[in-house]
Amino acid sequence: MNPPFNPREIEQDLRENGVSWVQCPEYFESIDSSNDYLLGLPDSLHGRVCICDYQTRGKGRLGKQWHSSAGLNLMFSLGWVPSKALSSEVSLVVGVALADALKRMGVEGIGLKWPNDIQHDGRKLAGVLVESRVRGRRAELVIGVGLNVQHQPGDMAAVDQPWTDLRQLGLSNISRQQLLTRILIELARRLEQLETQGFRPIREDWLAYHAYQGTTMNYCYQGENREGKVVGLDVRGALLFEFNGEQVAVSSGEVSRLRAQL
Repeated sequence: MNPPFNPREIEQDLRENGVSWVQCPEYFESIDSSNDYLLGLPDSLHGRVCICDYQTRGKGRLGKQWHSSAGLNLMFSLGWVPSKALSSEVSLVVGVALADALKRMGVEGIGLKWPNDIQHDGRKLAGVLVESRVRGRRAELVIGVGLNVQHQPGDMAAVDQPWTDLRQLGLSNISRQQLLTRILIELARRLEQLETQGFRPIREDWLAYHAYQGTTMNYCYQGENREGKVVGLDVRGALLFEFNGEQVAVSSGEVSRLRAQL
């Protein structure tokens, strides 16, 4: 099993890198869901971090289960209270931050799959789940991240898509604590950019990582099976398709399946 986390060291590293609003993480060997833990806190979520070695009810988009070997991967949630209303673009911004962090640590070939997957060569490496609650008059967000560091193959038998992990990609000399710290630094930078500059400049960075630009995809739109060519991303974070000769923007809440055409 990988070494446990040292929350105080993480907090110190964040401060030394200019991140002041992210608080000292809370660490659990096992928890039902790091997202649910933060969402259940009575006080403000802003800057709260929950990290764990194992989740008994880890979850992904559309109610799917997140599978992880105990003590071998990176699972955490970050609370964030934006100053203005935001929606689907947050997941995309988090994806860019994860891709940035991995690239800085020497992992090449990272690709993003709309709306919330981080991939390498078509295999899932990480996932993002953003949830929210309303406290008073403000929306508070919880950003959940699951990153495959070192899976046991038997633990992934139930996963319905190709996957990979950092060990397979040659990144075995960096601890989960180092990974977490680097990712939190990039998350803080990108979320602050979203607050001050909006989504438009980050959209260009997302498109640079986009793994399926120009690819024909099969997708389910509001219960209807469709096929279209991916042509980009609009300024709200909706995916743009060419469908029946027209350009159509679809949001993450409207698409329940998205697969590259074989």
